[in-house]
Amino acid sequence: MNARVTIPFQQFDFEPAFKPLQLTEIVQHSKDADCNNLLLPMLAGLSQRSSWLVLLEPPKSLDKQRLQEAGVDLKRVWILRRDQRHGIDLLAQRALQAGTCHTLICWHQGASDDALVDQLKATEIASQTECLLVRTQR
Repeated sequence: MNARVTIPFQQFDFEPAFKPLQLTEIVQHSKDADCNNLLLPMLAGLSQRSSWLVLLEPPKSLDKQRLQEAGVDLKRVWILRRDQRHGIDLLAQRALQAGTCHTLICWHQGASDDALVDQLKATEIASQTECLLVRTQR
């Protein structure tokens, strides 16, 4: 004899839960200090994950050749640079809203990027994306 069990349908709320962005800062104490050699092994490791690593406005010294030589998988990396139509704050916002990157690394270029820092500190996201901010102490 087969018994039939009926389970009532429950409606689930699939709205994503927003939480503060996890922001970590690396502060260089001098513009002459090159922290790229410290970052390269970390970038190589982060590029091995299954989703995207986004580099936002990296220094020119971190070109594709140097990244590749350090073991960074360029097939898993987006390198974004600002232009006339897309400021650094808009690029960061779009990368975070997409929800397809595991880590966003931003390079703070000077006082003009202070608004970006404030924006990142106030950002709430629905993904697990982490953010690393590299800047020089003033």
